Amino acid sequence: PGQTWRKYLDLQRWMPINLRRVRGLKLDYGRKRRILDIGSGAGYFLYICKWFRHEVVGLDLDIVPMYAEMARLLGLKRVIWRIQPFVPLPDLGGKFDLITAFMICFNNHNRPDLWAVPEWDFFLSDAAQHLKPGGRLHLEFNSERDGTFMSEELRKFFESRGATVQENQVTFAAGPRPSRLIEAMRG
Repeated sequence: PGQTWRKYLDLQRWMPINLRRVRGLKLDYGRKRRILDIGSGAGYFLYICKWFRHEVVGLDLDIVPMYAEMARLLGLKRVIWRIQPFVPLPDLGGKFDLITAFMICFNNHNRPDLWAVPEWDFFLSDAAQHLKPGGRLHLEFNSERDGTFMSEELRKFFESRGATVQENQVTFAAGPRPSRLIEAMRG
């Protein structure tokens, strides 16, 4: 299928990947959770979560018609929205137990204006407003042109906000800690 959106039609590849994501986040057992997946694409991750009885919402652009068709076919709720620097998320109808973003591109991936600490600081503070108390945030980054997933400065910043960083994965087990930058601005 190549490197375009058509690659997501390869179910034998993408369903196991998404099942591993579900299991890695321990969503294949336990209580029902409300989950937001940013950049939900074809919706396979959300479909598996829904199969495990979770309440799911996808957030994505409306550029690839196949994604909208897949969301309808799989019975997924999908909100059309472009993540932009310093722009809050829309009203998503309540708070979430888990917010995920896999293969992140909204950070201007592979572009010269790749998000740095200020953009991520705003995003994390805004995402925290959409989490229930004790809610989790899980991010998975794409490799940039230089082969890294993030700068050392950004890795340290994520850790300062309470994240565990492992290669391309950034996980906030109980939501991001409050931002020193945002608090100083409010101060």
